[in-house]
Amino acid sequence: MMKKYILFLLLLIPLSLFGQSLPDYSGYVNDYAGLIDGETESSIERISNRIDRLTGAQIAVLTVDTIEPFGSIEEYSIAVADKWKPGSKDQDNGVILVIAMKERSVRIEVGYGLEGAIPDGRAGEILDTAMLPYLKAGDFNKGFLIGVYEIANEIAEEYDVELGDLNVAVPAAPSGSRDSRGSGGIPGGLIFFLLIFFFGGGRIFWPLLFLSGITGGRHYRGGFGSSGFGGGSFGGGSFGGFGGGGFGGGGASRGF
Repeated sequence: MMKKYILFLLLLIPLSLFGQSLPDYSGYVNDYAGLIDGETESSIERISNRIDRLTGAQIAVLTVDTIEPFGSIEEYSIAVADKWKPGSKDQDNGVILVIAMKERSVRIEVGYGLEGAIPDGRAGEILDTAMLPYLKAGDFNKGFLIGVYEIANEIAEEYDVELGDLNVAVPAAPSGSRDSRGSGGIPGGLIFFLLIFFFGGGRIFWPLLFLSGITGGRHYRGGFGSSGFGGGSFGGGSFGGFGGGGFGGGGASRGF
């Protein structure tokens, strides 16, 4: 009778508590859903390896068929982050890009140490402007490549380093995607200041222009086209495992 009672209690424990449902990592790119081709995987590995060597920050990519038995991609990604621990232990500078096909969900999970460089709003902007147009069109290769590239650029800017020549062709901004321009191809910020200039007599135009330059956020860098970083060789070491970084739930999620 006691054994039956214990078995009943075990059945009540959420399956998400068992680590068996979480995949292992084998490198920066872990394509369990089979969405990323070999060329794109190599390009993402180059970007992630360069960032790792220059800053110690680590970018991991994970594709899965489903997040079950987890209830949300947020729960799933933080569980994966706690298991894999990308980033260095002393700086907590890891990022995980997760996509679940059955749930049609994608998330950027940001480690403690990079929450200033990639706040929730910026993570959402990368998803909205760089990745989602491609994911919705079924072009997962371009979606993941441009997403990793954007994340890498934010990390490089935070550490004040240059990515250099990666020999990676970064895709251009998808047609019709939201970017930092307003209607008719005129930057939205320029339209705002022109209105102030004409209706305010120009007296407050220059102070506001100056302030905008020092307070403006980072924006999507799409539009590199097929040229990417140009030619050249990539010199980097092999993947050496993740370093023990910590995560606290920072980042953003979207459905596609």
